[in-house]
Amino acid sequence: MNHPPRDKTEPPVPDLWFKRRRYGWGWAPVAWQGFVLVGAFVIFNTFFALAALPHDDADVTAAQITTFLVGIAISTTVLAIVASTKGPKPKWRWGKKPGDNPREDF
Repeated sequence: MNHPPRDKTEPPVPDLWFKRRRYGWGWAPVAWQGFVLVGAFVIFNTFFALAALPHDDADVTAAQITTFLVGIAISTTVLAIVASTKGPKPKWRWGKKPGDNPREDF
């Protein structure tokens, strides 16, 4: 596949999985990889929530709470690391501004 020649001074454009949110701080998925990651995050957290629930009428134990919190912490950390590497630098935004970059901002 032939690509058109690029200007040597132009930096390469990375493939973004996430864009900056229009309101607030953070990212939202825009590529299939981002949607898969967010879906895996939801499934992973649901698994740990169900694992933390008692399977009978017994009270929730400290081990179940620890399992839940460790699972949530791991999945949230992975999501934040991937979003920060596969998305633009986050910043606080509130609404659309004239200086928004359509490639990075909703």
